[in-house]
Amino acid sequence: MADRQDNDGSIAPGRPGRRCLAAVAIALAMAFMAGGVGSNASAMTLTTEPIERPESAGKALASVPRLRLTGVLEPGDSDRVRDILERLRSRGKSDGGELATIELDSAGGTLEEGLRIGRLFRQFGVTTIVRSKARCLSACALAFLGGAAVEAGRIVPSRRLEIGGRLGFHAFYAGREDRSADAAASRARGVAEGRAASAMIIAYAVEMGADSGLIARALIRPPEDMTYIIRVREFAALNVCPMGLDRPRLALIEQAVNLCSNATAGLLTQWTDLVHEYTAREARNLLLGEVSRSITAANVRKGLGARLEEIMRSGNETAKDLAYGELAAAGIALPVLQDKAFHMEDARLGPHTFECLASLSPHEQGAYGVALITPRGVVAPPHVAPPSCPALFLYAPDELINLRADLER
Repeated sequence: MADRQDNDGSIAPGRPGRRCLAAVAIALAMAFMAGGVGSNASAMTLTTEPIERPESAGKALASVPRLRLTGVLEPGDSDRVRDILERLRSRGKSDGGELATIELDSAGGTLEEGLRIGRLFRQFGVTTIVRSKARCLSACALAFLGGAAVEAGRIVPSRRLEIGGRLGFHAFYAGREDRSADAAASRARGVAEGRAASAMIIAYAVEMGADSGLIARALIRPPEDMTYIIRVREFAALNVCPMGLDRPRLALIEQAVNLCSNATAGLLTQWTDLVHEYTAREARNLLLGEVSRSITAANVRKGLGARLEEIMRSGNETAKDLAYGELAAAGIALPVLQDKAFHMEDARLGPHTFECLASLSPHEQGAYGVALITPRGVVAPPHVAPPSCPALFLYAPDELINLRADLER
């Protein structure tokens, strides 16, 4: 029985293929001693399974190893993880740019091991996953942030949280019990150690391409107060893709407003009755006009500005399409235009006023484009959805999309 690969990258049972590799299973165990509860052991099991994909020119089917990590992270575990990943790499990397996927289910453990394991995930290109009935807390959550893959020679985040799974961050304990008579000195050392740990974690978050602000807010809360990832803005800040999330059942205009709001990290809010709806052609003309204005205002490349103005006056739709494509190819932030476009005027981002145009398809959830219109011209939005889950930005930034994550099981 061959397995198939779902859209979210997970492996699920499929129908037998005509040409299926024999299943290869490799089990490697790594023992974790549960902190403070004696010798309860848990294991990390690695299974390599073939994924059914079309063959071409006799090329063998690719396989993506799937790992599972459970239990408390203890000193020395990162060395065992490294050994396993090096063995996998020696067998050859998959075509998808990831060495393996790893499913995490752990209440945490040693801070330093969590950071080391996360760096190993990034170094080797391992996609991290937390399933709906699993939890990944504390040091495990930091290791989760290391999830990465390689695309076009670049390391990109590759982290997935299935709706219902618990991914939680909190402040770390100082890590010692000082019973000295000098209580003031003991407290001072604890504060110093806590600050050092927080600085180390924030630097790590930046290294992993995650929003350090969200992590910093979690670190200032009491250690027993867990910050769970439940809102759209939190998924986006950590570059985490929600698995099992469908397109929102909202009018297209509401989805467009959400796109612009997420593209500006929630700083843009707009009432839908103040949004103008355009066809793709009208949106193209609007953006070309803004590009022409900015070129003229900058007083540079007068030939290009004059040519663009002439094209705009001509009414030649084919020439306008060609100009739009050429300008986009030249690096101007013109989005790919879909069926409908929505224009939001007089939006405010800090002290500045700007406009946002969102173009999207009512049929394909990931088919959309966003551009900001500023006094300097058309610019790309400062924030984009994780590449593997563009539909995330169709929800409002404060939407609770993982409500079950904060419930005790």
